[in-house]
Amino acid sequence: MSMPGRKRDVSASLFERIGGESSGFSRAIQIERLQMSIKRNLRNILNARPGSCQSTAELGVIDLNDATATSADFRKTVEHAIAQCIEHYEPRVKKAQVQAVNNDGYNPMDLNFHIVAHIDFNGLRDVVEFNMQLDNYHHYQLD
Repeated sequence: MSMPGRKRDVSASLFERIGGESSGFSRAIQIERLQMSIKRNLRNILNARPGSCQSTAELGVIDLNDATATSADFRKTVEHAIAQCIEHYEPRVKKAQVQAVNNDGYNPMDLNFHIVAHIDFNGLRDVVEFNMQLDNYHHYQLD
């Protein structure tokens, strides 16, 4: 049943219609919008904790207490967990490289990461770099 007064192009899929809307924008604007969308999604998935999502129990990054209990190299364990989470739950990122960053002059317990994400989506390919910090509330913040 269709809604009265509303015309619908049944020949185009949802993704084709979405792609058609953005075709008038420059490539730079399309990439910028894609990057912002990916960052929003990464904030959500990286701040989830395994077991907190009923439909996908493994969504999120391991709890820091679990990481320290299971590994001699804490930072490498967290780097690996973040990269896996990004690659598994953000389908527009094909490869993620995560590196813990030493923050000279600051609290050595602060966790800061540099992330390089290789994007390949709908014909747009780019490499995005951003920094991420773990705040006092154990939430990952992306800049």
